[in-house]
Amino acid sequence: MAFDMFDRSIPGESMTKPLQDDPSTQEPKIDNLYDAFYKVTDTIKNDSSLHGDLLQMIDAGVDLETITNVVTFGSFSKGLFSPDVAMQLNPHLLLWLFSEAHKNGILEEDIKIMNFPTDTSRGNLTSENVSDLMARKNPNKFAKLQKEGANNQLDSFFEQAKKGFEGEVGAPPKEEQAGFMSTPSPEPMPENMENV
Repeated sequence: MAFDMFDRSIPGESMTKPLQDDPSTQEPKIDNLYDAFYKVTDTIKNDSSLHGDLLQMIDAGVDLETITNVVTFGSFSKGLFSPDVAMQLNPHLLLWLFSEAHKNGILEEDIKIMNFPTDTSRGNLTSENVSDLMARKNPNKFAKLQKEGANNQLDSFFEQAKKGFEGEVGAPPKEEQAGFMSTPSPEPMPENMENV
């Protein structure tokens, strides 16, 4: 069969087809906030490993805003409830997670509520900030740049060392040594000092 370069889908064609298999496009299973809240909290409480993982995440410093957004978005994408119920559920779920963490011994000062960035430099990132970020997020590139930087420093050191030495490395400086015969003779003493 011959290759037909025009035998392909039209850009945007996937947007015009019905999404039968996507649960978020179907009618939601829960249509009110009360039922949605108890469905999510009962699911978390009844699964001890999920409950424990969430508490460990909160204790480790993950903020409650992020956790609630992940839980409600996941529930919406599974077709559990609509987006407006998910948005209304977020603050209620956040308060419930806070009380659960507090009941399980996590100190209030260790619980982060909102996802506020600690560095609000607004475009004033220093090279140290960038290198710290690269070391965490892209360690391979960070190691490569470290190696290149070390090689460049060594190359510049050896260039400076070559320029600094005019002869052999370790040779004494080329100054003329003053001999006995080349020393200047002492000046004669003044006449009034001769008889002292």
